[in-house]
Amino acid sequence: MKKRKKKKASTFVIVVVVMAVIFTTGTTILAVTANDYKMRINESKKLQNLYEADSGLDVVENIIIKTSQEAIKYADKEVKKEFTKLDDKDRSKDKINELFKDKFYEFLITKNKQTINVNNVPKNVDILEYLILERKYIKSILESGTLQFESAIIDRENSFIIEIPEGGYIKNTNNGKVSNITIELKSTFENSEGELKNKKTVTTKYVVTAPDYNSEITSINIYPVFDGKAITADGNMDLSNGNLTISGDIWIKGNENLGDNPEYTFEKYKGGIKLENTKFNINGNIYTSNTFHLNNAVSEASVDGDIYAKNIYVGKSINSNVSQSNNISFEKNVIVNNDLALNATNSNIMIKNNFYGINEKTAEVLTANKALNSSSIIVNDTSKTSTITVNKDSYIMGVAYLNATDESGNKYQTGESVAVKGNYLAYTDVEDILNGKDNVSLKYYSPLQLLESKNEQSNPSMKADYFAEYYSKNTNHYKFNDGGVNLKGAVKSVGTSVKDSSGNIQKSNITSEDLNLVNEQRNEFARNVFAMGDATGFENLYNGQEVKRTVSNQINFDKVKDINIQNIKNENGVVILSGNNENIVIENNKISDKEVKKGLIITNGNITIKGNFDFTGNIITTGNINFEGTGERTITYDPQVMRSILTLNYDILKDIFNESQSKREEIKVTSASELYSADKFLERSLWRIVK
Repeated sequence: MKKRKKKKASTFVIVVVVMAVIFTTGTTILAVTANDYKMRINESKKLQNLYEADSGLDVVENIIIKTSQEAIKYADKEVKKEFTKLDDKDRSKDKINELFKDKFYEFLITKNKQTINVNNVPKNVDILEYLILERKYIKSILESGTLQFESAIIDRENSFIIEIPEGGYIKNTNNGKVSNITIELKSTFENSEGELKNKKTVTTKYVVTAPDYNSEITSINIYPVFDGKAITADGNMDLSNGNLTISGDIWIKGNENLGDNPEYTFEKYKGGIKLENTKFNINGNIYTSNTFHLNNAVSEASVDGDIYAKNIYVGKSINSNVSQSNNISFEKNVIVNNDLALNATNSNIMIKNNFYGINEKTAEVLTANKALNSSSIIVNDTSKTSTITVNKDSYIMGVAYLNATDESGNKYQTGESVAVKGNYLAYTDVEDILNGKDNVSLKYYSPLQLLESKNEQSNPSMKADYFAEYYSKNTNHYKFNDGGVNLKGAVKSVGTSVKDSSGNIQKSNITSEDLNLVNEQRNEFARNVFAMGDATGFENLYNGQEVKRTVSNQINFDKVKDINIQNIKNENGVVILSGNNENIVIENNKISDKEVKKGLIITNGNITIKGNFDFTGNIITTGNINFEGTGERTITYDPQVMRSILTLNYDILKDIFNESQSKREEIKVTSASELYSADKFLERSLWRIVK
């Protein structure tokens, strides 16, 4: 019994030892085999990389990738362009994907054909085939669509020959449309491995397939009420104390409220934009159907854009007796529908480009209660400490009126397109009357007796001739005052303006070419001021002299009231909506405790901004916008802020904008198609050595 147990124990020990030997041997064999396989793979990759580099296949692959990426960019732009033209039924994801692929192949196959020489015979080929055979990249694409190329083998030894065999470039189709492009390549080169140079030939095949379009497109409507504008307001904009910098356009309708019997000298400049004791800079255009007014102590102001205003006025108002130390520079064109006026001391108006006074209402105005609309330059300051300078050309289509009325209430119309206070006394000093001649007549315009007619003519032209003749004499009682007006360029006016280089006062000299230029500016004024920048659907805008688009008729505030603000997504900017005529107060970038730094503000109440304010987005109101107290204020228009907000909240916000012919459609793409990786559009077969 004991002997049998010993035998069993010995057998078990032998089995364990044998298994241990087998396991150890097997493990060693597996490790050696795995290591050998890894070495073979590494050697194969090394050989592959070496052959690819020597054969130029790496260059060819880069050419295909870069060209395909250009095709993706082109297709992406074309989809955006075509999207707005598509009916709703053609805007499905599958339809857009199909359009994207068509445009991808259009770039590679039909749009950019090139010519190569095959045995000295010109041959038209696709852009991809051309670039591979010529070993070039697309360097850039001009706006015209012309391609510019650069070599793909700069700083590299040109020791390989790339060929596409006959029938090796195939455009495969499915249901009549290209489904992919197959390119068979052959490269002949010298192998640089080892000391000997061996000529080798390898072949491979590439398949280029249009990737799926996976960007998300949202279509939004762009309306004039917010397009390009940092601020859009039906009321007035007042800036008192503090400083304001704006990047973007502002559209301020202005509320003049002249009343029944306005004080002519001051109140015709009421309403619009008013600045006082501040610094103001805008990098954009200003549009107002009323007055851009520097009231007092605007030490530094600049407008780096065009300004379209009824009036530009630097001077005191009916409620202030002093206006001084105002300085403003207009970097571009100045277009006024009435006056450019100065009534302040130690103040300067600089216009670096052209000045256009476009209104030609020179017919007699029937009542003193009506704000006049005859464009002119007016200087009511007599201190000789202020200036108006226009560096380039001036076009002045009207004449000035005196604040003097006859018994019927009619204002006295002068013959001056540039009128300086005191020069009008020439109309009281009529030599022919003193000499007893009967070819002239005077009429009483309280409080003056003024020239009414001469040789049976009573119009601005007659008065302009008289005015120029009067101040050309050295024997007259009154002396001409230029009022600090310096018009450096050509001056085209319907009345008298300034003295020329010979010392003579310039008279009417408008030509048909000048009228064409002025008419262009009238149309631009009407489009920008009366129609918020889009005249679609309106005719004879300028002649009507009426603001057609306003915040109140572009925004549906009944719809605004219905919106549950809690449903608004604020990831792309805060949205402030008010349709209950409530006033909004923003202090140091906060409404109550809510921070307002980027977003959209729409209200039918007044907006008051206090303290510091740094905001990017759109401010839209039917009321006034007032900046009060000290502080630094910066308002920046960024088109992407509004578009991102609309995209994110499209279903909620789309109905607050009233439908109009002027809207234009724009699409928002949430991801960039050009970021596709190469494996999305390129497949390569294994290469093989031919010899």
